[in-house]
Amino acid sequence: MQNRGRPWNESDSRRYKESLSKIAEVKQWRAREEAAGRPSGFDAYCRTHGLCFACRTVGLSWNEETQGFKVVGMEGDVELFEQCLVCGGTGKLPAS
Repeated sequence: MQNRGRPWNESDSRRYKESLSKIAEVKQWRAREEAAGRPSGFDAYCRTHGLCFACRTVGLSWNEETQGFKVVGMEGDVELFEQCLVCGGTGKLPAS
């Protein structure tokens, strides 16, 4: 099944802005965890807070090569992004 791309939307923007606004909080959490000898990477932060590390909490597939969200095509002049396959585009970990 092919994951059809979708344009960047308001939800993507909101989640992206939220992630940027929490940088200081994330750094503090990571420092506390490291000082306590516990896993302190961003992936550990995401797991602990129920967020999807695969898409960096935004809901779009992350491209390690470009360090950006994965563009899978164009619709006219609009870039189409691949929805995260792990969280289904929510930015949150799926319920287990």
